[in-house]
Amino acid sequence: MRRLPLAALLVAVGTVAFRADALVWPDVPDRIERGLSSPDPTSRRVAARDLVNLGGARATPLVLKALADADVEVRISAAQAAIRLRVPGATDVVLSWLGERETRLRVAACEVAHSMPVSNSVQPLARALGDADAQVRSVCADALGVSGSPDAVAPLSGKLDDSTPNVRVQVARALARLGDSRAVVPLVGKVQDSVPEVRQAVVRALGDLGDTRPTQALLLALRDAVPEVKVEALSALGRLRAPDAVDAIAPLALERNPSVRQSALVALGRIGTPGAVRALTKALGTHDDATAGLERTPVRDALTAAGDAAVAELIAILDRPVSQAVAASAAWVLGELRAKASAPAIVAALRKGTLPPNAALRALAGAGAPQQVPVVLEFVADPSPANREEALRAAAALLDPARPDGRAVEPLTATLKNPRTSPRERALVATLLGRTGAPRAAAELVGLVNARDQGLRLAAIDALGALGASRTTTSTPADEKTGPTSDDVLVPLLADVDPAVRLHSAVALSASGGPKARRDLLAKLQAGDELDRFALFEALGGVLGRHPDENAARRVFRELDVAAGPERDAVIVAAGRAPLPIAVAALASAAKTADIDDRRTVASALAAHPGSPEAIALARTLMSDPDVTVRAEATFSLGSIGDPSLIPVLVGLTRSSDADVATNAAAAISRIAGRASPTPERSVVDGICPMLGSGRPTVRANALAGLALVKRRCGDGTLERKLLTDDPSDLVRGSAARAVVAAPLGEDRTALDRCSAADRSAEVALLCRPRGTAADATSPRRPHAVTVFVVGDSTSVTARPRVPFLLEYEDGIVHAGVADRRGATFDPAAPAGNVVLRRPS
Repeated sequence: MRRLPLAALLVAVGTVAFRADALVWPDVPDRIERGLSSPDPTSRRVAARDLVNLGGARATPLVLKALADADVEVRISAAQAAIRLRVPGATDVVLSWLGERETRLRVAACEVAHSMPVSNSVQPLARALGDADAQVRSVCADALGVSGSPDAVAPLSGKLDDSTPNVRVQVARALARLGDSRAVVPLVGKVQDSVPEVRQAVVRALGDLGDTRPTQALLLALRDAVPEVKVEALSALGRLRAPDAVDAIAPLALERNPSVRQSALVALGRIGTPGAVRALTKALGTHDDATAGLERTPVRDALTAAGDAAVAELIAILDRPVSQAVAASAAWVLGELRAKASAPAIVAALRKGTLPPNAALRALAGAGAPQQVPVVLEFVADPSPANREEALRAAAALLDPARPDGRAVEPLTATLKNPRTSPRERALVATLLGRTGAPRAAAELVGLVNARDQGLRLAAIDALGALGASRTTTSTPADEKTGPTSDDVLVPLLADVDPAVRLHSAVALSASGGPKARRDLLAKLQAGDELDRFALFEALGGVLGRHPDENAARRVFRELDVAAGPERDAVIVAAGRAPLPIAVAALASAAKTADIDDRRTVASALAAHPGSPEAIALARTLMSDPDVTVRAEATFSLGSIGDPSLIPVLVGLTRSSDADVATNAAAAISRIAGRASPTPERSVVDGICPMLGSGRPTVRANALAGLALVKRRCGDGTLERKLLTDDPSDLVRGSAARAVVAAPLGEDRTALDRCSAADRSAEVALLCRPRGTAADATSPRRPHAVTVFVVGDSTSVTARPRVPFLLEYEDGIVHAGVADRRGATFDPAAPAGNVVLRRPS
């Protein structure tokens, strides 16, 4: 996976995945079937071991046949294949094995039932809990835990006194997985089990169940002599948000044992009451927090988890005479919480000298506002490299090109000329000059575009692009003098010998170029100058998208008469971005070609015409194209240009036999839903919810992303919680986390806690963790056009044409498709943020 910052142009790297069954020779199924019919047990065993190499559709009848074989080894191999291939009907067959004399068969039966639960498996598995073999009892308890049946609670509860400790552990885990509160009382009775591993499992299960009744039993477990049991008890009390446990937990926040201490801090952060916050603040500046500097520590993370409840206490700490370590930690948390009200206190502590400058600047990057920009600028030329770095970072966070701030120009210009400023810092300063949005910053940037240092040169080009883009959305303040535009400087750079300079110049012009740049670029096109035509078309596309002109669009479309191969895609995208009827008409003409690549690129470019009836009609026509890649791209584009009236059509496409069409139909529904937020029509949500049961992970992920965008849930939210905890796809669990966090319900707490603490994907666990509400209140940023170049494998550096891709955007929506002849894909309506290239299916 590669995570990429969103800009006007992106280069991405991906990996192509192939279906396992696509690599099987056509005669293999016949050979295996002959082997399974052989009277020789050895031949049947060899054939059974090969079953896992078949695809699901071809393997199902053969696996079911092998499961009924008389030979034990054949049946066990078939069971393994059934689990691997998720063969339907396998569980019903193997349940009869629970009465077999061979232990391995009984174990295999439970393993199959665990992998593929069925409603009629509970009673046979419950009887197997009395098996003479402890391994069978353990595996069957595990299978009952995933059955989801309330009928499994009673038989499992009765086995909490099993003679084998490992079985008791598995029973406790199974009861926790079932999530039924009837298991609380039986589990409480085992909190003082003689075996520490059992006590751990029981305490963890009580926390997972989310019922507050066992609080007193968990407090008793805090006295356990085994640290691991204490850790589990603390974790459970934290997940239960037990306010009456604060007094018992607080002393453990200063415990010598690191694991106990960290668990106590986490628990207090989750409880988040005023008492818990006070206990946490007493731990500031102690143990590893005493020398943390600007790094994360357990106590800082715990206070961040407490959220807004911690803000007032932390501000009060900055007002008191405390050590610099304590003040630095308090400020760090306030910055992480985006607590804007704390900015004056942070500045006051900085002035008093109780808060180190680097800690204050780090905090202001999160908690500051434009009013604190002058304070930050005082340190951009500081003698300390650490202070300079934090000042530049804070300035980047506080300066917004959409809100010009001329106050920053002079200090930043002076920093550029300061001999102690390193080349890397000079590049950062140049970037900040672009973020000021002040026209007079252009004069300084123009002088840097020919700098010898490439990093500084590219930063200056990017900054000119940002500066010019800000002028297209804001009016020039009365006290600003209009400086040189970026057009005259950037257009000549498209002929530079350095390809990186040409790329950055094209991106900058695409974002900022005006009518003059449009004229100059067209003149170069007309003259046939020796230049990078791909860079030229990238720049022209952005300019035409913001400054449309019919004659210019016609002129670019005429290039199709002479363009060939990858250049045709560049032309179609560039001219197709112009929001004009004649552009849509020209795209319709280009869509009539027999060239599949042309039609696919046309389908992509249609997304640049939101609300155009002609564009919508053309996209719907292309959704019936003979080529599936064209249909998939047209379906995705409808999400950017369509309205809720198209939901029924798109819902039907989510059941398409082609995975990319189904994925993009779900994505289109979610994008339409997102534009209708915050008050989407009921039909939008009704269209999304059934998709949560799709057999395709990408469809489920897109449906969940749509729920997150509209901040709605399906019914009582049970299905989203189940997908969050049980779905095998990291992509789906991550989107489920987005949906649950965006519209939380009371029942979500346990699922989110379990996800943040134990999900196998660190990325998903992060999405489940609490975030400061102040950060969530920021206004959404407008979408951007993005071009992603896809590389076929991680060892290559060249974009590959027609390679499959799967892109995940910042909002969780997934786009499936095939790259064009350039090895690229274009999206004019990508949300601001990161783009991640996932493994295509």
